[in-house]
Amino acid sequence: MELALGMLERRPLSEGEVALRLARKGVEEGEIPAVLSRLRAQGLLDDAALCRRLARSYQEERRYGPAKIAWKLASRRFPRELVEEALREVASPPAVAEAAALALRKKFREGIPAGREGAAKAYRFLAGRGFPPDACRAAVGRRRTEFPQGD
Repeated sequence: MELALGMLERRPLSEGEVALRLARKGVEEGEIPAVLSRLRAQGLLDDAALCRRLARSYQEERRYGPAKIAWKLASRRFPRELVEEALREVASPPAVAEAAALALRKKFREGIPAGREGAAKAYRFLAGRGFPPDACRAAVGRRRTEFPQGD
């Protein structure tokens, strides 16, 4: 139990992360569910709340799109149903469009470089951050109209 508490002092972890770390530290597999249960009872583990908070943070602060948010949450070992629920909260089409526009605005402060290459570069940037193709196209088109010459 103290080992798990030490892990949680550094940063919030999902139940899956705690279980994996406990197993790596040599805690018996049969003891891990009891430790997780005690941590939940003490309010130290709340996967649903943490998953939602991280999804919002990934979208609002890091400007990630739905695919990258889902990947990041899955890599934190959240159950699939919690990831899907968190995505439903942050991945509405208007929210995704706004996040894509903000990500482009931050990356290309002076406007997207001119020409097809500039548009392609902006599109690749958004796609790499997990935005769907329609959101990428819309955000690039919107940003290019703000700075028509790429200046």
